Amino acid sequence: MKRFYETYLEHFPSSPAQSVLEIGSRDGDDAEVLRSLSSINPWDVFIVEPHPESFRNIIKKYPYVNTYNLAVSESPGVFDFNAIPHDQYSAAVVGTSSLLKRNREFSPQGSIFPERWIKVLVVTGTTILELINRPEIDLVKIDVEGLTYEVLRSFGDNVRVLKALHLEVEIPPLKSWENQHYYADVKYFMNWYGFEEKYYDGKYWETSTGEKLQGDSIWCRKD
Repeated sequence: MKRFYETYLEHFPSSPAQSVLEIGSRDGDDAEVLRSLSSINPWDVFIVEPHPESFRNIIKKYPYVNTYNLAVSESPGVFDFNAIPHDQYSAAVVGTSSLLKRNREFSPQGSIFPERWIKVLVVTGTTILELINRPEIDLVKIDVEGLTYEVLRSFGDNVRVLKALHLEVEIPPLKSWENQHYYADVKYFMNWYGFEEKYYDGKYWETSTGEKLQGDSIWCRKD
């Protein structure tokens, strides 16, 4: 998160960060780090988290932050969500909760793919912006377990309201999720809407040949 914040300052040197949006949070901690680094008030932080247990933990830990018990995607409605229970699995496993189904053909040795499907309310990114009701959002982190592309598309043209984004992305042959979109799709979308990639760190799921199939991508809006 520190690298993300420093990248924002380098790209927008005359525009201090005044707001944080985190979509797919699990614990609210990354949003808190960004809030602390930018020295903004808790009520300038917005967290979107569909997992009911995670949501309750976040509002208990960070009571003054704006937290929404919602999922985000390009098709609004009520959908199935795999809410992995906190009391049975580690935080890392809970963090793989998703609207998407796991691809059973992709099963690294030792991996755990628990399931507990519940119904959640899904809204678009445009609706989230209407709830926040601000002209711009400075720091946006999206970590939604294979659904990054759909979340971005859900903002439509309003994605230009977002100034800097920290995105989790995957590349083939990683097949964690059924029908997932990959880094190339995200990159095409971001370039189309006038964003510049400032940093990419493919740091997860390293293959035997050293290829890294999942990582973080940082983008800043070109004004």
